[in-house]
Amino acid sequence: MKKIGKVVLHIPAREGSKRVPKKNLRKMNESPMISYAIKESLESKITKEVYVNTDSSEIISYVEKNFSKCKIYMRPAVLANDNSSSEDFNLDIMNNLSADTLVMINPVCPLIKSSDINNAFKKYRESDCDTLISCSSTKMQTFCEDNPVNINLNEQLAPSQKNQTVKTLNWAITIWDCKSFRKRIKSLGYAVLGDNRILYELDFIKSIKVSYEEDFILAEKILKYK
Repeated sequence: MKKIGKVVLHIPAREGSKRVPKKNLRKMNESPMISYAIKESLESKITKEVYVNTDSSEIISYVEKNFSKCKIYMRPAVLANDNSSSEDFNLDIMNNLSADTLVMINPVCPLIKSSDINNAFKKYRESDCDTLISCSSTKMQTFCEDNPVNINLNEQLAPSQKNQTVKTLNWAITIWDCKSFRKRIKSLGYAVLGDNRILYELDFIKSIKVSYEEDFILAEKILKYK
């Protein structure tokens, strides 16, 4: 079992959102979308260092009013624009809060539960990886840019259950060893995929990611159904 040191969990939520405007504070089944990530992160109990990482005064006001145990990390404006990379804002918070292990919970995946966070963290801690990234999987016939991924065009089509599994990253839950992250940044200039990664599979429902209006509607309908 690896040494995890100081664990910081953060929920990135910048003010700008082009495809679904102000989606983090938009009501989803009567609660702002970001509230689900905050609630489940606090209930996970993997650390008391739970932060919303934001540049938005509206989000800060909402969090301070409704989640007394959640802290605020004020993201610098230079790291809150469309040109800022995941490496930029993750490196910023891990350095300024002296984190040894950084957990990122994505608020655009509002259907994950605290149990998912706990189970992912357990898998990370018990492995020799430096990075864990959540994903979804399928055995359905898959193409990328019109090229087959898990099927052979020169053979008779097999039942889908016999196909190789294709995994898609959703970034609902991501965990990094900060020392490895910093080292990779210094040597390569990028780091989010890590050197020695493992994938943590979430089911299709929990993998729903709100990137477009249709995603928001679908996630809200599922929440109402539950």
